[in-house]
Amino acid sequence: MRKKLQTVMITIINNNLEIYMNSAKATIFYNQQIKMFNRCKGMHSAQAVAQFIDASLTLARCYSKEDCILLQELFLRRTYHDLINKICDPLQSECMRKQCLDQLYKPLLALKRFYKKYDSSQKKYNELERELRVLSHEFNPY
Repeated sequence: MRKKLQTVMITIINNNLEIYMNSAKATIFYNQQIKMFNRCKGMHSAQAVAQFIDASLTLARCYSKEDCILLQELFLRRTYHDLINKICDPLQSECMRKQCLDQLYKPLLALKRFYKKYDSSQKKYNELERELRVLSHEFNPY
């Protein structure tokens, strides 16, 4: 019952997040999601990964609206590297590693948009993409 209520509350929060979110609320929500992301194992990994990514992208959007581009880049890169670390961790369940690999495109595309807007050279994005290619080949859970 408690888990079902928590899931309903998270769904309601996710649906209404864009309407009234400021950076303080987004930070609190992000911290809750990162705790759930780090504790999740097994069947609920798809939902945990998706919610973690959504929370971090929302927080990055809040910092974008406040013109804090360094914090925006920080949270986009942190999300990307957290997912990479889960993929490369052999102690994580195979399900979690697959979900992280499947949903890694979300922060990667957000970083691509960010670097296209603020850094015309695309050098940083190309380095991230190259790192992903090497690591996904080495630690592919499929």
